[in-house]
Amino acid sequence: MEQLCCQVCGIKIPPGGVFYVGRTEIISGSDGILPDTGESADSIIKKALSEIKELTEQELMEEVYQEIELILCRKCRLVFRDKILEMVKW
Repeated sequence: MEQLCCQVCGIKIPPGGVFYVGRTEIISGSDGILPDTGESADSIIKKALSEIKELTEQELMEEVYQEIELILCRKCRLVFRDKILEMVKW
């Protein structure tokens, strides 16, 4: 079996040792409301295609869904959690 290491600090996790998996998903959201701009559907589609034409397939996928998963030691688990929680303002 491959040696596990914390992906934040690099500390080796001994076989049978305690470690954590920090996972977060970033998913595109929608409130279901489409703005009434007065533009035709064709115009809106043309504009959207123009905005994304320079992006790679990977960049487009990450605009819709991204999963981040890290192996963490005890100390870095707390740092991971605290950094996410300190982002919350409302």
